[in-house]
Amino acid sequence: MRLSPAIIAAAALALSACSGPSPSGWEPAFDASEIGWFLNVWGPAPDDLYAVGGTPDKGVMMHFDGTDWTAVDLGLNVPLLDWCYGFGPDDITAVGFGGTVIHWDGQSWTRQATATDQDLWGVWGSSPSSLWAVGGKGRAAGQATLLHYDGQSWQPVTLPDLVRPNVYALYKIWGTGADNVYTVGQRGVVLHYDGQAWSEELVGASDDLISLWGTGPDDIVAVGGRARAIVSRWDGTTWHTDSLGELAGLNGVWTDTPGRAYAVGAVGTLIELDTGTLEYDRTYADTDLDFHSIFSPDGLHLVAVGGNLLAAAGPYVGIAYEREAQ
Repeated sequence: MRLSPAIIAAAALALSACSGPSPSGWEPAFDASEIGWFLNVWGPAPDDLYAVGGTPDKGVMMHFDGTDWTAVDLGLNVPLLDWCYGFGPDDITAVGFGGTVIHWDGQSWTRQATATDQDLWGVWGSSPSSLWAVGGKGRAAGQATLLHYDGQSWQPVTLPDLVRPNVYALYKIWGTGADNVYTVGQRGVVLHYDGQAWSEELVGASDDLISLWGTGPDDIVAVGGRARAIVSRWDGTTWHTDSLGELAGLNGVWTDTPGRAYAVGAVGTLIELDTGTLEYDRTYADTDLDFHSIFSPDGLHLVAVGGNLLAAAGPYVGIAYEREAQ
């Protein structure tokens, strides 16, 4: 999930083509510069947020209690953590490199066994006894990974035969219920689960779709693109996929209001997007590093995280910013 230096340089030159700047309000949430990348932020409440990331060999986690961000002592040695999701303060799952899955029960973090060594990029569930995780190293056939947790164990799920070729990774997963789950991934693939089986949906995207979120079954937004941002929107009947012109590729999206989404991406990209017209307002934080995730626990307070995601060999520099939603 790395952008090439040439793509980053081109995207940086394209910033002036975006909508004009609007008042920022973005301020550092915590100093992540010497901790490592941060790839996801999520939490069950405004005073219970988690940011996960680290370096390829060492996963780290920060926790916000409503006042301060502090490092979490996992009590485990784990590689880079990529995503987290849960159902309350005592039921949180995080996934990461090498098939890593860890779970918080309110007392301690424990490792859960998986039958894969593929990197896991996303996790979501409809209930504590039905979670999905997705991943893949994205380099060879057979690496695209889909796992299901039934409350007892994680088991691999066979992907359907795909029309789209060379899909070697799934990047994120999200749904509205046990019978309505979507995952997106390499080369614009979108898979849908109806409660019985997974099937491919051709949405008109050919570049990678990195993340997705929605407000309900008829309002789902997926974002991606490597050199240039793309947005795929599901309106309950049809997928619509469009490019956002010269805007740099998008890595993360969050929405709680139909028709509006917050998205983040390469070269410090932070936008508020009208998903109907595709017009967007761009805001700015004091960074040109890549954002990877954005989230709000209450629709009022936004947190965005990322880092120098091109630095495959380090040093690994993280970023974490916050502002009030407008």
